[in-house]
Formats: sequence, structure tokens, C-alpha cells
Amino acid sequence: MKILIVQGGFGAGGAEKIVSVLAAHRIGLGDQVSVAGMTMPEDGSYFSFPDSVSLLVAEGGYDGFKGLKQLARLRRIRRFIRDENPDVVVSFLTKINVLTLAAALGRDVPVIVSERNNPIVQNANPVWRHAQNILGHRASTVVMQTERVRQDLPPSLRSKAQVIPNPCAPIEGAAQLLGSGGNRLVAVGRLDPQKGFDLLIDAMSEIIQKNPDARLTIFGEGPERAALEAQRDRLGLQGVISLPGASDTPGAWMKGADILVFSSRFEGFPNVVAEATVAGLPVVSFDCPYGPRELIRHGENGLLVAPEDTAELARAVLQLSEDPELLDKMRQGYQHNRDWLAPDSILEKWDRIIADAAHRRVGAGGENGHSTCRPES
Repeated sequence: MKILIVQGGFGAGGAEKIVSVLAAHRIGLGDQVSVAGMTMPEDGSYFSFPDSVSLLVAEGGYDGFKGLKQLARLRRIRRFIRDENPDVVVSFLTKINVLTLAAALGRDVPVIVSERNNPIVQNANPVWRHAQNILGHRASTVVMQTERVRQDLPPSLRSKAQVIPNPCAPIEGAAQLLGSGGNRLVAVGRLDPQKGFDLLIDAMSEIIQKNPDARLTIFGEGPERAALEAQRDRLGLQGVISLPGASDTPGAWMKGADILVFSSRFEGFPNVVAEATVAGLPVVSFDCPYGPRELIRHGENGLLVAPEDTAELARAVLQLSEDPELLDKMRQGYQHNRDWLAPDSILEKWDRIIADAAHRRVGAGGENGHSTCRPES
């Protein structure tokens, strides 16, 4: 089978991680896989791909009117579809989903779209969400990451939506990477308002009053760096909070970590929380929609607190940092999520929807001559 996967870019991120995993998996099944992205970092893709995966990059950007930039992207995606002539297209994230569905109009190719964020409150022009709801009817399948977010789809799309969480296995040597105390706090994510690092810095000013040995490292890069550094400095936390940028390699942020503090205002399915919980790293998190509640079993592998309540977040972090027995108990609470998010099980679900999309195309008389999909047993 020939598969084209379309994503926003080849940088660090949850969707980008899943694209790399899915591409490698389908290559292992003998498929031809191409991955298209609108941007490529100067030093290459953050996540690795097998050599046989064809990486397609939309050349250059467009510095003018945003609408023309998106039109240029639509044309590039349409050209990718035309040139690759895939059996199935899979796209990730709202804007790319809309552009890919529009680019596929008039072409005999099924499109699977995957929403990776909270479509109701994410910081995007509502036009994109409405466009996805309209064009979503043309999708073969709409993949969501939690049942709660599936229920928030319009009823007309809910029937074609399937829930597939992100696959996640512990990184090699995770147990040896993690810290053994309670003072080294980490947070990970793009430095933008969604991730709530401003709330975390406020909470840290309370934590340090009762635990002067606590230290916080925020891994990530983004547009809010200057504002976050100014907030840190204004609170006199220069020696307490560091922002070293993105971790050099996937999972490197765990080294020496005692507690992951997750402060997002909203999410889709937070990979960083999944990575922590399968590795045995305790998590303190806002119970934001969606994802943390699905991944954290309160009192077993982490603590959930009311969304955006910085005082409660600080109290929960202090509770863990001051209770070595509870921390140790949570470090042993990884098995449930390891079983639930086992890559083989999750990728099998992707295999089924990809096979179903390809079979429906063949059944409609649209086979293009290079499909090798096999009937399911």
C-alpha cells in the first residue's frame, strides 16, 4: 500500500512523534510511505524516520497575507497528493486536516484526519474548526484521542470518529534516568499560553517558600520565552527556574527528574504525561480538558488538581516532595498505562482504519494499481 502522511512540520511535538512512529510501523509492514510537512528545522527532522520514508517539504514560506500563505500550502498538499498518488492519506492537526481535505477534493483518495488538540478551546480562528466540521464529512475516519473529546464533535461527525490514544513505551533505561528525591521538578512543552507555564511560575513562587531546595526546569521553546523569563525574574526566581530550551533528544528531559508538573490550560492527549507515567515518573497536573484525567490515576501515579488553581498545584507538589513513601508508591504505578498504551496494540488500531479506508476505495472501483492491502483475518 502507498500512504501519504501530512503534518505541519518536522519539529518537536506530539503529533510529529506519532507521525514518525506510524511511518516506521507501516514501512515495517512493507508499505511505501511518504511524509509531507510544511516546514523542516535547519538541522533536520527532530524525530527520526527509516531511510525508505520519503520526506516531502513544502518549499519556503510565504511572508505576506496569511490567507495567501494557506492557499499556497493547500496547493502544495494537492501537488503532493497528485505526485505521490497514494492509496490513503492521513493528516494531523486542525489546519492541516482542513487543507488536506480541501486538497483532496476531486481526487479518488480516502483521507483519514486526526485531531490532536482540544478543538473547542484551542487558540485558532474558529473558521478552521467550522471548516473541519464541514469538510470532515469527506473524511474516511476522524481519529480522536479520548472519548470525552469525541463526544464534543458535532453529532454528524461523531459516528465516523474513532478513539485512538497515542502509543507510548518507556524510553530505554528510563528507570536509571529518573531522580530519586523530590526536589527536581520538570515541565515540558512549547512556550505558549496553552501550556500554562505562567501559572506554573506563579505556583513555584509559593513552592519555594516552603521548600527552598526545590528547582524547576522548563524544557521547550516558543514565543512566550521573553515573557516567562521576565515573570521569573520579577518574582526573584532566577536561581530556581531555568529554561534551557528543547531537550536535545526525545526523553532527555527526564534525566534526574523527580516530579513532572503539568500546567496546561487545555490539551488533546499530552504525550509528555504519557511518557512520564509509563516510565514511573510521578505527575502533578491540572485536570484540564482533555487528557490528564485519562492518564493520571489520582493518588496512584500522580495527583490531579483543579484547572488553573496555582495554590492547589503548589500544595500538591509540596505534598509529593515531602512524602518519600508516596513518591515511591507512584514510581511503581506505571504498569496500567504501559499496557493501555502499548505501541503494538495502538498501531493495530491504526492498521484497521487504514485498511478499511483502502478497502472502501477498492470496493468503489478506485484502485490505482499499487494497493497491496490484505483482507483482515
